[in-house]
Amino acid sequence: MNKKGFTLLEVIVSVALISIVMLLLFQLLLDMQYESNHASYAKANQVNRATVIETVEDDLMNHTLTSVPTVVTNGDRKEITLNFQEFSKTIRVATDRITYDSETWLLEKDNDDTYIDLDQIRIETSTTRDNCSYILNVDINGDGVCDANCEITQDNRVIIDPDTVNETYKDCPSYQMLRIVIPVVVDGEDENIIDDFEFFYIGL
Repeated sequence: MNKKGFTLLEVIVSVALISIVMLLLFQLLLDMQYESNHASYAKANQVNRATVIETVEDDLMNHTLTSVPTVVTNGDRKEITLNFQEFSKTIRVATDRITYDSETWLLEKDNDDTYIDLDQIRIETSTTRDNCSYILNVDINGDGVCDANCEITQDNRVIIDPDTVNETYKDCPSYQMLRIVIPVVVDGEDENIIDDFEFFYIGL
């Protein structure tokens, strides 16, 4: 004789299967929410990063530095003072923010594994003093004789020929190139330079 309905074992198995499916769906929803929040934080940081770089670069492009800056420790933060001919401004860096002049940008984060790595802040410099390859010889009247920027090179150093060089071009300009790097660690990893703050300066 057939009995209608479920046995206790069938009910237990059904409840267990439904619970597993619900658990997986719940975990999937949590993962999707985390990815959405993470993308939102990343987007906010990219906007802040672009704003900081634009603000600092505006000064670096339109003003002349009088000295090469250094990284100075001030309590729990690092400071980089930019001394221009007309004024001075300081980049103040904490693990969760950057301040330049009177403006502050917070580092948006959804966990403690995203922070500014104060120990890895660096300033890289180089100069063009010993290599003036950007200076070209100029034949003004087309007679095959150099009239300006007349020099010969030896071992990548410029040697002025006093018999042919124009007085205006005797000095080889020395350009200072500067790169300031402020690394950002995201999810415990510092491998993506797109998250870092980088500033560049080229000037006499």
